[in-house]
Amino acid sequence: MDWKCSSSAAVTFLCTLSLCSSPSAYAAPASDPCSLLTQEQVGAALGTNVEAAQRVAPKLCEWSAPNQPNSINAKKVALTISDERAFGYAKKPVVSSVKTMPASGICDDAVYAVTPGVTAGLGTSLYVKKGNSYFVVHVYGFPEQTKAMGMEKTLAIQACSKL
Repeated sequence: MDWKCSSSAAVTFLCTLSLCSSPSAYAAPASDPCSLLTQEQVGAALGTNVEAAQRVAPKLCEWSAPNQPNSINAKKVALTISDERAFGYAKKPVVSSVKTMPASGICDDAVYAVTPGVTAGLGTSLYVKKGNSYFVVHVYGFPEQTKAMGMEKTLAIQACSKL
């Protein structure tokens, strides 16, 4: 083998080794949605006290403001562990009424999925990717869309720090 082939093989080997030894190559996807945020973080983002995390389903956790009727207008946060396929659909929706907006500065990649015409405060979800972990943050009970989106971003950045 001549030196050009040897050099090329060595460079390929070192690049492969560096990619495989990176932390995200071995990191397991997040499995406990309630472990990604604290009660204090959620309360600070919403500007109100919230109850302790409630695991609603294996991949869904919610934090709610106390003493509110169980309605879609109640102030709460839902964090769902997601997957690559759902993240792909969020970036390129299959439903034409859903619009996407890039969300910069959050983990490896993030996008808002916005459904126009939905009850105020329910129209956005923030889909986030970090390594091979995916999750969705949804803030309920805040009719001003930009305010809800800001809260979702704050919470997503905090959740990313735990992955």
